Amino acid sequence: MNPPPLLLLQGFNFLVGCGSFLAALVALATWNRAGWSESSIGLGTTIGMLCYALVVYIGGQLSDRWGRARTAACGATLAAIGSAIAAWNPTGQTALIASMAGFAGSALFFPGNVGLFSDAQAGHGAKPLPLHVKISRYNLGWSLGNLAGFVGYAVLDDKPASVGFTIAAGAFALTALWMCRWLRLPAAPPQPEGDRAPHPALPALTLIGRTALLLACILTMAVITLLQTALQQQGLDPVTAQSWAGKTLMVYSCCYVVMFILFGWWSGWIMRPWRLAALQGFFVIGSGGFLVLGWLGWLTPWTLAVCGGCLGIGFASAYVSSIYYSLRLPHGAARAAALHETFLGIGNTCGPVLAGLALGTWTDWTGKSPVAGLGAWMLIIAFVLMGWQILMAPRAVRAGATG
Repeated sequence: MNPPPLLLLQGFNFLVGCGSFLAALVALATWNRAGWSESSIGLGTTIGMLCYALVVYIGGQLSDRWGRARTAACGATLAAIGSAIAAWNPTGQTALIASMAGFAGSALFFPGNVGLFSDAQAGHGAKPLPLHVKISRYNLGWSLGNLAGFVGYAVLDDKPASVGFTIAAGAFALTALWMCRWLRLPAAPPQPEGDRAPHPALPALTLIGRTALLLACILTMAVITLLQTALQQQGLDPVTAQSWAGKTLMVYSCCYVVMFILFGWWSGWIMRPWRLAALQGFFVIGSGGFLVLGWLGWLTPWTLAVCGGCLGIGFASAYVSSIYYSLRLPHGAARAAALHETFLGIGNTCGPVLAGLALGTWTDWTGKSPVAGLGAWMLIIAFVLMGWQILMAPRAVRAGATG
């Protein structure tokens, strides 16, 4: 039995990416409309993300031992059940269930699906695609799905929450049903040659990428989780705040989609840590932009969106570094992807609650613009991330990377 075609695997990624982010964002809107505090919203999001962080390594183990397609299909089924419960009775509590099930299901789905991407070309005997091209296709699937989730979040700003949860449940259910054809598919790892061969710089490059991804997720989850809340505290009504936040997140998502296309076309970043580090400097620009715009009162949907776009460029460079070097060796692809996703999950888990505490502290102590406070917190994380790159990139170069 051959693995699913890459285009179909991208479709699965699209559906699960869309469903998981749409469910999480509709849950955020539900909590905002219910009047939850910023710390409660941050905690609610963190609980959902904790489900991802705790389950994703298990997903990698199951994918390599029990079956990639089986694990992925089980994850999509779990996510569909959670969103269906919230669609039937949308409350703050059922929204939390949908968020938890969506992220736990995704934690089972993505290690299995990236393992199928890793196996795909070797599985049907064709000449293997370069790893960075396959990773680009994998990333385009889920990132376009996330973009669709952000678009749905913006478009559904005046619709009942049940509509968004129903769409998410349908996306998950379609994925689970379609994957049933490959439930008996065994793993077929590629040979350790070419861009899947060992290299002395890989340990350092993998550590750089995974840690940068963790910090990038802490930073980006702050704006994903709390921008709408900060805008409401700035004086916008809930519908307008959701619309502005949705536009910002759409541009953020569009920019990392474009960067994933670039990274699949251009191989000049591979084994060159300084080039990706330079792109992650956009985190400083975007975070500083939120701080300045909020402080000076220059907030508009499009000035915020430009800052969101800068964050998207930085996020794409951190993400592609982590997943590429995690998958560089052929054996245990799903476990390697799960470790990559574990760092992502830890960042996504810590990001909302830390941002909620930071925003609450900023508001209590300064009484100034909440959006500026959100930007100040993000800027701190951006400086830590850049410091990490400056510290570690020379180590990778000494080990054999190009620089």
